[in-house]
Amino acid sequence: MAGGSGSASTSIDIEGLLKDFPDRMQTTLPKELCIYHVPVDIRQVNKDAYTPQVICIGPIHQKNENQVMKELKRRYFKQFLINRLPVEKRKPVLEDLVETITGRVDKIRNCYEDAAYELCKDPKGCELKIHNCYEDAAFEPRKDPKGCEAEILDCSEDDSSKRCEDQNVFWKMILWDAVFIFELFLKNREFEEYKHKSQGQEDTEEYQKNYKHDYIIAKPRLRSAVQRDLILLENQLPFFILQVLYGIVSKYNITGYSCPPKTVCSCLPETDKTCCSCLPETDCCCPCIAFLELTCTFFKNYNKNKNKTSPEKPLHFTDLVRSFFLPKDPNTEDPNPRDPNTKDPNPKDPSTKDPNFKRPKPIKKLYGATRLHQAGMKFKPKKPHEYNIKSWTKDDSIKKGELHFPTLEIDDHTDCIFRNLMALEQCHYPNVAFICEYVKFLDFLVDTEEDADLLIKSEVIVNRLGESDDVAKLINKLCQGIVEVHSCYSNIAKDLNDYYESWYNTSKAYLRRQYFRNVWIGTGTVVGLIVLVITLGSFVRSFF
Repeated sequence: MAGGSGSASTSIDIEGLLKDFPDRMQTTLPKELCIYHVPVDIRQVNKDAYTPQVICIGPIHQKNENQVMKELKRRYFKQFLINRLPVEKRKPVLEDLVETITGRVDKIRNCYEDAAYELCKDPKGCELKIHNCYEDAAFEPRKDPKGCEAEILDCSEDDSSKRCEDQNVFWKMILWDAVFIFELFLKNREFEEYKHKSQGQEDTEEYQKNYKHDYIIAKPRLRSAVQRDLILLENQLPFFILQVLYGIVSKYNITGYSCPPKTVCSCLPETDKTCCSCLPETDCCCPCIAFLELTCTFFKNYNKNKNKTSPEKPLHFTDLVRSFFLPKDPNTEDPNPRDPNTKDPNPKDPSTKDPNFKRPKPIKKLYGATRLHQAGMKFKPKKPHEYNIKSWTKDDSIKKGELHFPTLEIDDHTDCIFRNLMALEQCHYPNVAFICEYVKFLDFLVDTEEDADLLIKSEVIVNRLGESDDVAKLINKLCQGIVEVHSCYSNIAKDLNDYYESWYNTSKAYLRRQYFRNVWIGTGTVVGLIVLVITLGSFVRSFF
């Protein structure tokens, strides 16, 4: 009897266990995934750097959105409808926008990371603020525009395709945020054109009417804060849906940026797409502006390399800003070039197409900038147009005692921007983490305040932050929690180490510092050598 009872109990437990299994066995992530929750160990270093302070976009931070900014979104939405769309087109355009969003709901959702799959634990055991590690933020209850509590998705279901009864909250959120972005970007573009045309005059009727009292455009501090928030990794909408929606509204924009009818303009695409939904030809006669161009105008302060073109299909705004720091073709300026006869068909991940490609190992050791300088190494900025962080080419400059550096500007926003770009690389580009590798390389070079001060004096770093010590601390903290798998700067690090460990270079640098530090000491050294030679000559002649 006892054995039978135990067997029955075991059977019941097993059946209960089997019921706990999810219906799906899929453990792979959707291919559209590109918007992630920042990993806990990275977030804890500086939580504010990943959290929107002014404006919330997308599902992850919606429930924490400022009520003033939520109301502002609705007012921008109304302004867009009234000022930019003809009366007879407003309802059809709205219906088209809603239909477009609802028809792509699955693809949009797949762009967001389902954090229930993450194994995230607070290492300190304290209360975890990143509750999204256990439930997708898009699943959380939030207030809809009418103040009613609703759930976007059923968070108890593993199948993200299952919906709750009220799906309006999700597509409304996408619609509010997308149209807010359109109106903001268009206003910003018009304001830039106005400043160029009026040479910055603020007493004109146009300025008083359109810009003076605008909540965001008229306030440089707030506009900068909104720019900062729109770059955060967790604060994104997929770029593809923004581009599609903008292509719909751009056809009817009455403020001067609309596409003309196909019968008027011969340079329009043969398809149903407008110039605004793709990249127009350079000689296009359309007055419209592609959404990508509009976006680049808004984020132009982060594009230091003005001659560089942006990618045609960024994943979102964070990915776009990342591209500003990289060359147009990441392989064209690789500091670790491979065999010139071997071509890489996939610049984002060389190993996927080239079985002979060997990834460079991460840097294990690199002497600091001050010690390298003591061995005679000079740090020099590269040409002004070479602002991308991966603009090193393999040459003999290190053997000559020079390292030509792409200039890096460090200001109050640098920490936030770099952290989000690095978080994106850690989650989405682990094998081509150019920015992480660059910052890690800097972390080796800048170990102390003296190292930072040396690079600032060499004009390699432009310090808009404050003291040199602040720059050193910022660079050192950026790499906390970052995992480096490879480093495209490993060859440069090896050459720098070899240069420092060379007895000849160290001795030459010591003599230069001691006896040729400035023109007076150098002159005294030369005179002393001349006197020494004459004295030795006289001494030798005395024997003959």
